[in-house]
Amino acid sequence: PNVTLDYGVRYSLYPPLTEVDNHLATFNPAFYSAANAPKFTTPAGTLVDKTTGSPTNGIMIAGVNSPYGNAIYKFQKGSIQPRIGVSWDPKSTGDMIVRASYGIYYDQPLVGIFEWDAFYNPPFNNSTNTIAPSLSNPGAGSTATTRGMVTGWGTSTDFKNPRTMQFSVGVTRKLFTGATIDVSYVGARGDNLIRPTDPNYPMPADVVALQAAVGSTTAVNPARPYVGFSNIRFHETTAISRYNGLLTGFRWNIKASGSLTLNYTLSGNKTDSTNDRDTVDVPQNPRDPMADYAWARTDRRHIFTASYVYTLPFFRNSTNGVAKAALADWQISGITYANSGQPVSRVSVSNNSFRRGGFADQVGDPNAHEYFVNGVPYWFDPTAFTPPADGTWGNSGRAPFRQSGFYRWDLALSKNFYPVKSLRLQFRADFINAFNQVNWASDPSATGLDNTCTVSLTSCTVTTDTFGQLTAVRAPREIQLSLKIYW
Repeated sequence: PNVTLDYGVRYSLYPPLTEVDNHLATFNPAFYSAANAPKFTTPAGTLVDKTTGSPTNGIMIAGVNSPYGNAIYKFQKGSIQPRIGVSWDPKSTGDMIVRASYGIYYDQPLVGIFEWDAFYNPPFNNSTNTIAPSLSNPGAGSTATTRGMVTGWGTSTDFKNPRTMQFSVGVTRKLFTGATIDVSYVGARGDNLIRPTDPNYPMPADVVALQAAVGSTTAVNPARPYVGFSNIRFHETTAISRYNGLLTGFRWNIKASGSLTLNYTLSGNKTDSTNDRDTVDVPQNPRDPMADYAWARTDRRHIFTASYVYTLPFFRNSTNGVAKAALADWQISGITYANSGQPVSRVSVSNNSFRRGGFADQVGDPNAHEYFVNGVPYWFDPTAFTPPADGTWGNSGRAPFRQSGFYRWDLALSKNFYPVKSLRLQFRADFINAFNQVNWASDPSATGLDNTCTVSLTSCTVTTDTFGQLTAVRAPREIQLSLKIYW
């Protein structure tokens, strides 16, 4: 038959994480009561009175007060994963194949994020400060009656299994002897993806009002929703991703002479949380996470690669034995890369003691490209950004521009020698980044591009700042010579 159909269904069951001694605890907003919160000792809210409130206010403990028994989140049982794939040979000749597929995939929730909650939350993580103890009897000192805010850790109780739907359709066609071309559309839709967030992040307008009322430029904690906590490192399954890609490929097997493979991808990948653990993915405004929906940090708009192997034809038929042995059958091979840059995750600013958001305001065109000012390399125009006004969120959003691309030729020259029948010598010269192409290490996480406007609270164009500058490059050309012996 010229049609092949594959189908099936997979069912995965991922029971919630449990611990033999019930040492699991998480912050649960539903378990928090303002009446049980500790009292601030000053209007600025720097410290709280330890003798007031409950240290486990808002904390849900496995096997104690959890509605999920020995677990701290709901048991999700709906991970049904159908898959189907079809291929069709229209002429039954093998010269052209049409393919299509669809599948649903569930992932097991990351175990570590539930363990973190127990590592840091009371009652399993607590401390007591003793004032003026004696060395002979440290416990005889007095106990502090105040404390600072504690960092809360939590995971949503309705923690879903992350789901991805993948689908594709493509055509492979034989062009001529030894050569094929492939064109495919590939899509993916991610839902219930894990996102880091902070439900206790104060609203800038509330902080401005608080600081004006108490006469303190550092007062923050009374403006937070959950008194007694500073930030709350929270994970929930509310993020999404959307990928669409056009994938093309050309393969040519040139028999004894070598081979050539070309691949090009035009794609787009958008999300509101690229990674499930990086703090850079915490929403600027945790109450409006979809405002961060933009190109993912992993997005590459254009990806081109070429790989090739070619045996030089010279001296192959030479009658001079020495010339043929030394100069015939040299082989050139290599890989060429040409990729567009990934998005810059954000342009960050000082939040001025939480009086404003952590993203800059965009007031002009970043004009992202390589240029020099007095010999200093820049990638974007610093004047395109400014700190937002107090009481507001920055408007530049996620992925305001892209980093520099990546271009490189890796070449190799090699030849095999056979001094005797059972012995083979291979000489190889590798030229990594053969043309010494300058590739800027412009990923901010690699400290190669300064995307932080934090030197000044009022300007992003301070002369002593490196904001907008390229500060590192990738490896230059490297040449490796080797001689291998095979027997």
